[in-house]
Amino acid sequence: MRDLFRSFMKWPLCFLAWVLLGTGVFFALQLTGQKSWIAVAVTAAGALALTVVWFTLLKKHAADSLAQMSIETSAGLEDRMMQLANPYALIGENGKIVWRNEAFDQMLEDYGTDAMVLTDRLGDIFPDAERFWASWLEQDEAAGEAQPEAAGDGAAEGEGPTRHYLSLGEQVYAADVRRVEGETGFAALMLSDETEHLQTLIKLQDERNVSGLCYVDNFEELLKSTETEQHSLLSAIIEQRITKYFQKYNGITCKTERDRFYISMDAKGLRTCSADRFSLLSDVKTIKLGNTTPVTLSIAFGCDGENYDENMDLARAAMDLALARGGDQAIVKTPEEVEYFGGKALGEAALTRVKARVKAQAMRELMAGKDQIFVMGHNFADNDSFGASVAVYRMAVSLHKEAHIVLNNISFSVRPLFERFETDPNYPREMFLKSAEAERRIKDNALVILVDTSRAVMSDCPALLEKTDQIVVIDHHRQASDSVAAILSYVEPYASSACEMAAEIMQYFGEELEPNDLEAESIYSGIIVDTNNFADRTSARTFEAAAYLKRCGADLVRVKKLLRENYNEYKAKADTTCRAEIFMDGYAFSECDAEGLDSPTIVGAQAANELLNISGIKASFVFTKLKDTVFVSARSIDEVNVQLICERLGGGGHLSVAGVQMKDVSVEEAMERVKETIRLMVKEGAI
Repeated sequence: MRDLFRSFMKWPLCFLAWVLLGTGVFFALQLTGQKSWIAVAVTAAGALALTVVWFTLLKKHAADSLAQMSIETSAGLEDRMMQLANPYALIGENGKIVWRNEAFDQMLEDYGTDAMVLTDRLGDIFPDAERFWASWLEQDEAAGEAQPEAAGDGAAEGEGPTRHYLSLGEQVYAADVRRVEGETGFAALMLSDETEHLQTLIKLQDERNVSGLCYVDNFEELLKSTETEQHSLLSAIIEQRITKYFQKYNGITCKTERDRFYISMDAKGLRTCSADRFSLLSDVKTIKLGNTTPVTLSIAFGCDGENYDENMDLARAAMDLALARGGDQAIVKTPEEVEYFGGKALGEAALTRVKARVKAQAMRELMAGKDQIFVMGHNFADNDSFGASVAVYRMAVSLHKEAHIVLNNISFSVRPLFERFETDPNYPREMFLKSAEAERRIKDNALVILVDTSRAVMSDCPALLEKTDQIVVIDHHRQASDSVAAILSYVEPYASSACEMAAEIMQYFGEELEPNDLEAESIYSGIIVDTNNFADRTSARTFEAAAYLKRCGADLVRVKKLLRENYNEYKAKADTTCRAEIFMDGYAFSECDAEGLDSPTIVGAQAANELLNISGIKASFVFTKLKDTVFVSARSIDEVNVQLICERLGGGGHLSVAGVQMKDVSVEEAMERVKETIRLMVKEGAI
């Protein structure tokens, strides 16, 4: 090619010499007076002849040389690709290998595969590629069409590498896929062995430190129920069980207080503990040294933080959540999510009311410094939510504060009490406000008190919670990961109702505070409804609260009359019970028809309670469709923690009373989701 270039570079010189010669002859003839046009004609004819010959020879020899160069280049390129260290192949759109290099063959030989023919499919080597090959090419083409200017020199539109991982035996290869330029229908596949890199990465991930905390929930009660000479032995056995359990998973424990431990372990050990579902929780309950109450633990881990400090902060937040949910469980918290383990037992309410007194004094101090008090419960308020709101309203009024109850929907069971407040001249008309009016009235120095729920999405007016960070929570449901950030939180999962908690707070709020008959009956009705006439989740504190309300003037007969059902609701509850189906020999499922009912969700909850009266039923689930939302009421006695089930579905509640709301689904789809969750949790041993 170089000789051809030198040869053809001489032709312009010959052309120039001929033109100069013709020009000289022209001037010589011009000076002598002879005919100069002959010289011009001869020069032009010669130049034309030279040009024709030059282009004819150039075209012929250049085409031959370029063809030869292309052959030599292709052969050289193929030779280079054959000798490439990485496995390389050309793949048709149908997934068939049309060409591969020596490294590709060597990869197959190392794996123990016989030599392949050119038409073999990529899926015969990498089963994963069979499913994803077409989608890879579609993604590659779509990326190219979206950003054609990103293509490099020599790259066609739609060309760009797409990286994936393929497994061959124990080896893992990173696959770079690139569509071949033009309408060839081929894609280039280059593999690089990432096995060692990924193994190192996994090892580093496994060795990352995670921080944990372990508290003995009921240490003081354990000591009180055990003989004095057994105290040291009981403490030693608990410490031994905790230490041995985490040592088994490469963890180190350090006792910081007599009932508290710090745990340091790696991420691999934590995953193993999670797979074991923290069997330590059930193991410590077998410790018996004369103690009448079982040993329970709260375990919290923080992981995936950027450093040790962040992991420790996550562990502390997880422990706060575990204690707020009643203890006897393990929580693993990352910056993005929270995972729960254990928490199956119903537990026992604390006999002391010290916590209630402390919270009452803290609430009084907070209220005293505010100009406005807004109280609200969950949407579709029931008697518990309404009664607790009335109790807090009375506390605020006793401090001569501007107070309002945010209430949007009036249920059938709440309406008689609501109408009595509305018609009583002792109460202002602004006692109850709709959401829009509350949002308009709220000022800077306002306090919002949320009762019977701790989740903003479940509240009657979520927008009101966004207008202030001065929020107090009073709730008897287990806290969820999306609970509101409150400056004061009183969450007691073992309390029967929010009304019971509110009644206790009222007793310590101030000597001048005493509810009147109507207020006492409103609070009492909440306890009646949530305990199913004192049949479920009651403790000594429940009856003490009821006795206090009775002394304040609550008329039990009048409350019973207020809670009577109308015929349509009674019939709907009976129909719901009759239509129930039994799932997995222990779970009752039914649908409550909302048509013609003032409070269909309450009827559904009552039907769920009725289904528990059937022998052999561990838990009941009643589904009620309102507009685009399916409301699920879940109930149990003591065999199943329905709160764990509802929590998996985005809901929550109490250990034996829980619920969840599902938007944009049918009742049948909602039922199937719950059933699938139960199947999975039973398989995992989570319930």
